[in-house]
Amino acid sequence: MLQKYKKNLDDHNINLLDYTDNQSPKGRPFFKVSKFIVYMLTTLVIIFFIFTYQILFTNSSFVDSLGGSGGFFKQLTSIAKSSDQLQGYEDDRINILLLGIGGEGHDGPNLTDTIMIASLKPSTKSVGFISIPRDLLVDIPGQGLWKINNANHFGEKEKTGHGPELTSQVVSNITGIPIHYYIRVDFDGFAQIIDDLGGVKVYVDRSFVDYQYPAANYKYQVVSFDQGWQTMDGDAALKFARSRHGNNGEGSDFSRSNRQQKIIAAAKDRAFSFRTLFNPSKINKMLKTLDTHIATNMSISEIIELYKLSKNLNTDNPINLILDDGPNGYLFSSMVNNSYVLQPRGGSYTAISSAVKHIFDQTTIESPKMQTASIEIRNGTTINGLAFETSQTLKNLGYKIIKIGNAPTQNYPETQIYQLQADANQESLDNLKSTFNAVLVDSVPEWIREDAELTTEFYIILGDPDHIETALPETAPQPLITDSSADNQ
Repeated sequence: MLQKYKKNLDDHNINLLDYTDNQSPKGRPFFKVSKFIVYMLTTLVIIFFIFTYQILFTNSSFVDSLGGSGGFFKQLTSIAKSSDQLQGYEDDRINILLLGIGGEGHDGPNLTDTIMIASLKPSTKSVGFISIPRDLLVDIPGQGLWKINNANHFGEKEKTGHGPELTSQVVSNITGIPIHYYIRVDFDGFAQIIDDLGGVKVYVDRSFVDYQYPAANYKYQVVSFDQGWQTMDGDAALKFARSRHGNNGEGSDFSRSNRQQKIIAAAKDRAFSFRTLFNPSKINKMLKTLDTHIATNMSISEIIELYKLSKNLNTDNPINLILDDGPNGYLFSSMVNNSYVLQPRGGSYTAISSAVKHIFDQTTIESPKMQTASIEIRNGTTINGLAFETSQTLKNLGYKIIKIGNAPTQNYPETQIYQLQADANQESLDNLKSTFNAVLVDSVPEWIREDAELTTEFYIILGDPDHIETALPETAPQPLITDSSADNQ
């Protein structure tokens, strides 16, 4: 299927660069400004309080004071105020998609660089978070293969307000779960909310410096944080949560996730503090900020029901599933058309879908099994570099590549696999046959035994892609034959 996928790229619309209507003549900038899930979750918590507070304890005139007809609260008041049961409640799982975008005034204003699913299980009061990286290569309906952070843009381009709906559809396709609700917040909204709260107090576990923090005009700036308790305004909180290249152990996805959770907890504490609850001025400031910077498909009554449910949830010990390209991760990184992308190990989203569906069934999420078989690859086609490119993909899947090269002839009609060790891993063999749509040749020619290393388990001769007829999956693209790549901001 690897050759098949490469063959079919010409038949599918694929563009892996972050979409912009007016691309710079210099091409894609080295990085786009990152946005983080922290401000979505913070805003969600604050919405629970302030909107319920206003609905239950004041008259509705506050909505009119917000101004404008298209704001968040104007949208909500147009929806019936009946007592709605939350979607997914009867199935004991409510899935909320949390999205972060740059918003007006930022590069790529509609690119959704932060994507997370918050799953709630009412019966056990459990909370699960699934983080989806912005560089994940997916099939966007009607557009072809793109990074997932383009889904919101294409939806908005098709119809204003459709961005979160299209993103929800894509996320549902790759995870296998329904997305009941979405909440989308922009970059400026988070910083302003933190400032409206009067800042947050956060404990920094260890001092660190990030010399590659994104600044205006695609430049860098240096940011640093000292160990201990720190009071942060909106700008500092964003930098603390956004930093991706900190030293002293703060440059990993795990450490960044931990920092984001600290901001979330601190904002929640400040939002529900006495100084906020009984401060009408702060509440009104936050209302106006939210009205401008948030979009959701939840009705008023659903927000109130969610608020009631959230009070009893075990938010101190959430289950976290982060999709990344770590040694035991579900993804691997590649360079495609000079663009950094992430793709699912094993060539499909089956393992990811299973982990997402069963996130509440186990305290430790099992990672996909890595293949460990030793392999030699020979190019039996006229496609230059096919053996090397294939070896890089198989390396990312965990296989040990012993040697690559060209076959004696370049006219093999189909990919052939030869098993050279009697005790070779049969699961790996099955995966290789499926991946390449290949045949296992029972008899091993003497020239192959003489050519292969003694430790080689499988000897693969790559065949002509034109003889592979399997169609490209619509929602689970196979791994591209590409090199792995370093981190890309």
